[in-house]
Amino acid sequence: MKTKQAVIGIASLCAALAIASAAQAADRIAFGTTALKSVHYTYAAAAGKAINEHSADKVQVTVISTGGAVDNLNRIGRGQIDMGLGTYATIYQAYKGIGKFEGNPMEKLRGLWVHAPALQAWVVREDAGIETLEDLAGKPFTPGQRGSATEQLGIQMLEALQIEPELFRASLADAVAAVKDNRSIGYVKAGGTAVLDGTTLELMAFTPIRLLSFSAGQVATIKEKFPFINFQDYADDEVRDFPAFTSPVQVIGQFALSDSLTDDQVIAILEGIVDNPEPQVSAFPSFGKLDVMQDSVDLITIPLHAGAVKFYRSRGIEVPERLVPPEMQ
Repeated sequence: MKTKQAVIGIASLCAALAIASAAQAADRIAFGTTALKSVHYTYAAAAGKAINEHSADKVQVTVISTGGAVDNLNRIGRGQIDMGLGTYATIYQAYKGIGKFEGNPMEKLRGLWVHAPALQAWVVREDAGIETLEDLAGKPFTPGQRGSATEQLGIQMLEALQIEPELFRASLADAVAAVKDNRSIGYVKAGGTAVLDGTTLELMAFTPIRLLSFSAGQVATIKEKFPFINFQDYADDEVRDFPAFTSPVQVIGQFALSDSLTDDQVIAILEGIVDNPEPQVSAFPSFGKLDVMQDSVDLITIPLHAGAVKFYRSRGIEVPERLVPPEMQ
C-alpha cells in the first residue's frame, strides 16, 4: 500500500514539475502600450490575450500601460520593455533620426504588425466658435496626450501651418476634463478605422463637438515638410453623425528592436495574432477589416524584425526588399 502511495506521489510530483517546467519555458515579454482609457490599449490587451492563449508554451506577454509611442521608444531603448505600440510616423522618425529624434537614429528599430490605420480626430467644442484650424490660434488646445505620438505629430502639423494655439499639455483624462469644464476648447486623439476614440464618444454625450477639417492647401503644406504624414477624406456620415471632412490618418502598430526579441519569440507572437483573431476583433472590431499580414507589409515603413520576415514568408506573403533588415542581407 505504501509502495502504491509512493508511486502515486512520485507521479504527482513529476506532473507538477512538468507543468512548472512548461510555464518556465514560456519567455516573458513586456509589451509597452498606451493610456488605459485609449481604444488602442483595449486592442493591445486583447492582442496580449490572443498571443497568450495561442502561444502559451512559447511566450507570455505582459501588457503595460504607458504614455504612448514616444514613451515606448524611450523604454525600449532602456531595455524596460521588449516591444511597444506606436504610430509608424513616429517610429519612422525615430528610426531615421529626424524630427524630435534629430541626430539620434534608432537604427535597430524593427516592425512587427499593424492593427489600425487610425483616424486622428481634431476635436473642438461646438460652442467654441472654432470652424477652421486657423481659429485655434491663441486658444487653449491639447495637441495630443502628453508624451504620445499624437502630440508630437499634432505639434509638427501646427508648426508647419504656422498656427499657434495656447498649448494645454495634459494626459488624456485631464485633456477631456478640461474640455468638459470649458478650460480648453479641444484636443487631438487617434481613434480607429473611421471611428472616434471611446473618450471622444463619451465627451459627445456631455457636450456637442465639431471635427476640424484640413484643406487641400494645408495638406500639401504639411506633406511637403513631413512626407510620412498621411491624410484621408471622409464622406458625409462615414464617421457617424459628422459631415464630410479631411483628417490625418495614423498607421498604428507594434515594433521591437532587432535584439529585444528573438526570431522564435516574434514568430510565436505573430502566430497568436494571425491564428487567434477572435479576442482582437471582439475588443477592437475594425481589426476584422484588416488583412493583418498583407496590410502590415504594405503599411510598415521601417525594416521588419527578422522573425517577422520569416513568419510572413512562411505564410506566403511577399516581403519587399525595403522591409528586409540589414541582419538578413
